[in-house]
Amino acid sequence: MNESRLTVFPHPQREAPARFTERRPARSSRARFSLLFLTLLGAVGASSAQDAAEKPSTRLEEVIIQAKRQAADEQVTRQVERTLTDDPWIYAEHITVTTQNGVIRLEGIVGDTGEMFRIVRLCRKIPGARRVVNALEIMHNDPDGG
Repeated sequence: MNESRLTVFPHPQREAPARFTERRPARSSRARFSLLFLTLLGAVGASSAQDAAEKPSTRLEEVIIQAKRQAADEQVTRQVERTLTDDPWIYAEHITVTTQNGVIRLEGIVGDTGEMFRIVRLCRKIPGARRVVNALEIMHNDPDGG
């Protein structure tokens, strides 16, 4: 036979036994976490201060890297020229491409705004192109003269 015990709590209006009314000071989990965090932070600060006191100050020398982007600029220029000549919608014979520090400068004459925007969009997709400067001029070949 299974016996089940029923725990009866006192009625709220009646006086509760001493074991229910006795309260211990409770610490919240946030306060415990803060105390633990501050303790760990103090330990880390103390250990880094001890390490700095024990080790002699070793100063790292400054490393300066100097490299010319000329080869990369020439490669970007060749890539732009190749892209423009391979595109069937662009007449690239009247366009000059120069690149300096990753900045592509386009100069020359194009037939219409669609061709100009296509050229600029293709140049922006080239790897190594930081910026595209558009100095292209539009020559209108309208037979009506308008």
